[in-house]
Amino acid sequence: MLLLKIANKSFFLHNVITRNYIKHLFHNVETLKFVKKEIFSFYVRWLLLFFFTNLYSLKMITNYFISDIRVSFINNQKLVSYVININLSSTNTLINVNNIKGAPKFFYSAGMFNLQKKQKIRQPKAIIIILRALLLKSKIFRTKPVAVHFNNLFFNYQSHIFKKLKRKVFTKLVISYIFGSHNGCRLKKKKRMKIRTRTRKL
Repeated sequence: MLLLKIANKSFFLHNVITRNYIKHLFHNVETLKFVKKEIFSFYVRWLLLFFFTNLYSLKMITNYFISDIRVSFINNQKLVSYVININLSSTNTLINVNNIKGAPKFFYSAGMFNLQKKQKIRQPKAIIIILRALLLKSKIFRTKPVAVHFNNLFFNYQSHIFKKLKRKVFTKLVISYIFGSHNGCRLKKKKRMKIRTRTRKL
């Protein structure tokens, strides 16, 4: 009888210990869940606070990058960066380079290369000599888009010069001008034919 009571008591104690251990484990699990939830909510609140406090600076940074990308895109989409003007007058050949705002960059004339009298207007030799010196001095035209303006130059000379120029210059636009003097809408003056009659002497 005594042994039975001792066995029942030990079994009861074992059950109590097991139940307490299970309760302790369950409590620990609930505590961990609570801590996890609180930590997650803390990080969420911290991120929201950081985001709202730095929203203005984030807007500034975003606008800066957007404007920078936009400006770079517009610069890449520009039609031309420089204009090469090739002018042929009755006495000289002139070549000047301007940027898109009209500011002069380079200027050359046929007289600067020891060309004299008719050599200054001999085409296309005079223009090729000047362009060769211009391209040797400046190499920016290989990468920057350029517009070429021909003034008072014959079409066959224009095509010949353009074929040589496009090998070393990034040409995106070619314009031809003829500034020859004219008489407006009036007809040209006709030469009068004089009819001479001989008078007979009496």
